Amino acid sequence: MPSQYDLNFSTEDKLKKQHFDEKFRFRVCREQQLVNCASCAFVTGNVADRINGVSYCNNPLRLRRTQIKAKDSDWNGALEMVCDSFQSKPLPANTSTIIFREGEGAVLTSQFADCLHVDSKCPYVVEEQRLFINGGRAKYNRSGEVRIVDVSETVPGEVHKDSCDMPCCESRLQFQICNPNTYRNLVGMHPNARDPRRFVKNAITRHGRNSNMSYEEAEEFFGKVGEIALSVKEKGVHTQIGAVSDYIHRGVNPLGSKPLSEAVNPVWLWGVFELLSVPAYLKKDFSCGSIYDSTGTGAEVWVYDKRLFDFEKESGRPFDELSPEGIIPCVDSKGVFRSVRKEDLGSRMSESFYISGILKPLEDRALTSRGLTHFIDIREVSYHAHEHVWGESGIGFSGTASFHEQ
Repeated sequence: MPSQYDLNFSTEDKLKKQHFDEKFRFRVCREQQLVNCASCAFVTGNVADRINGVSYCNNPLRLRRTQIKAKDSDWNGALEMVCDSFQSKPLPANTSTIIFREGEGAVLTSQFADCLHVDSKCPYVVEEQRLFINGGRAKYNRSGEVRIVDVSETVPGEVHKDSCDMPCCESRLQFQICNPNTYRNLVGMHPNARDPRRFVKNAITRHGRNSNMSYEEAEEFFGKVGEIALSVKEKGVHTQIGAVSDYIHRGVNPLGSKPLSEAVNPVWLWGVFELLSVPAYLKKDFSCGSIYDSTGTGAEVWVYDKRLFDFEKESGRPFDELSPEGIIPCVDSKGVFRSVRKEDLGSRMSESFYISGILKPLEDRALTSRGLTHFIDIREVSYHAHEHVWGESGIGFSGTASFHEQ
């Protein structure tokens, strides 16, 4: 069958409404509504009037034009429905086409940079570019911006926040989706967060290179946290926490999944690292989600890399029998964790902490004999224990605030 963009084909190639909607997945559009029937090149009629307007799909692959109706109603659905055969209207003349090089994809500001796209001709990418050119705003006052991201180190089955549902991208995005994905669940589209989770090993991701410091330089970097907090002109702990957070994350390097010997200081344990064990002085007060009450090693915090450590497979085994790959001991030598206000943490600690510090080689033979190579000397901890709690704890500054109290 010819492509829907090829207008020269016979009547025998055309589809009845039911078959067309099945083949091209006619569904409710994404919340931002940049890509919908109203913005498609094949639409005609009064697309803007949802109650009294009538709009039609004139896709040349349809046997006859079809009225566009909202889901479960007879109202005009042009602004809230879409199908896989969407075709963008031409961009303004003299507009440069965005081109993705090998190993590149994009996230879009209108989608809160959550959804990954890998085709530069994807309707969402094109409509985001149109939004930017026209200086318009999407829902929630979001501007249009196409941010190029590196996807060269992704592997099939890897967990991602969200992936594009258009065929041009979806066929190349073989990801698992993390967390309940409202849109995909709403329209019954897979993959979604309700699919069984499987472990996919990824040992190919490079370490970040925001900076490259010696131990002494890293100590000095973290030692300035107090100065940064005091230097902000606006008063209030929210402003101080924001300033400290920005300062830390401009200088730290997110750890990849390659060997730790290739990483440079200072380092940051971001969202792919989860807590395996926490300090004893926090354990006795909270249900932290840790599967181990004690490691018996002296390290106060243990984390694991979800890209390297199969939690489901290893869960329940004695600590000294665990696979060492992806496990990192962390030592709270400066008492950073002790400055965290326990009353703000609740019971979701295992999802709350992001640790920064100095990566050092292990010298403990009991640990190196198990295959462990490095530990992290903790210098800063950020946390979001509840949706309204925000905290930063480091040398010279520890603050906790509620967004509800701004």
